[in-house]
Amino acid sequence: MDAGAMQKALISFFVLLLCTACSRQVEYTGVFSDGLPTPDKTEYFDLSDEYGIKQIDTFYIDVNNNGIKDTIKRGRFVTGTAHSYTYYDIYLDNGEKLARLTTHEGADCVLRAYKFQIQPFVITSASRNVGADYTEPTKAKIENLEIINNKIESVSSKEHKPICDVRYLL
Repeated sequence: MDAGAMQKALISFFVLLLCTACSRQVEYTGVFSDGLPTPDKTEYFDLSDEYGIKQIDTFYIDVNNNGIKDTIKRGRFVTGTAHSYTYYDIYLDNGEKLARLTTHEGADCVLRAYKFQIQPFVITSASRNVGADYTEPTKAKIENLEIINNKIESVSSKEHKPICDVRYLL
């Protein structure tokens, strides 16, 4: 084999090696729980084209510490792709919608996720920006949210080193 053929073979080998490394999927191997208990009610929806709200779980939880149960609805919106998401609608006992919190999910990494603590009621949010793509780790932010005077308020936050899947922070 002459030097030119050897160089082409080496270049082909390195290109193949790099493409194989880039195509690996980063998978979350843990079991993630958003901290909410067993739902009080669950609704399932048949989706003919796998696009739309697939499931809604309803929880009756006192979120503002007034002794009256409020409502959290957790919905799963599927898109037929890896970029589906979960949303949390929080309603006070008077029916007023307090907030909608939405996850941000990709095939390889989750960029925004939430963890709920019931007593006392605290929501922890972990989020990061997308980099060049979903798998590029970027700095994350962990934030604790509480309901104060019937409004969701940030009570603490801190930066975290670059990470791909923020569920590892919760």
